[in-house]
Amino acid sequence: MVSRNARFDSELSNLVLVIVNLDPNHTQSGWTALDLAALGLPADEPYQVHDLLTDARYIWHGPRNFVMLDPARVPAHVFRVRRRVHTERDFDYFG
Repeated sequence: MVSRNARFDSELSNLVLVIVNLDPNHTQSGWTALDLAALGLPADEPYQVHDLLTDARYIWHGPRNFVMLDPARVPAHVFRVRRRVHTERDFDYFG
């Protein structure tokens, strides 16, 4: 069984998504089902989730994204959701 929960402030500027494997013996996997409009995320643009436990970063698209949680390795994700995805075009280069 996987449990998920999202918390955010009133301005939707600080969004945290927690996904936890409640089965201590088996890997669990599944698809997220996020309400993007309620979270202030555009449906047609990618967004980044940064796992605060492992420091991994993923680019997600849309409301459905796959997660897999192995209780022996990574039993949970604590994602900070970033609305604006940075690309190379966002950085200044100095020669």
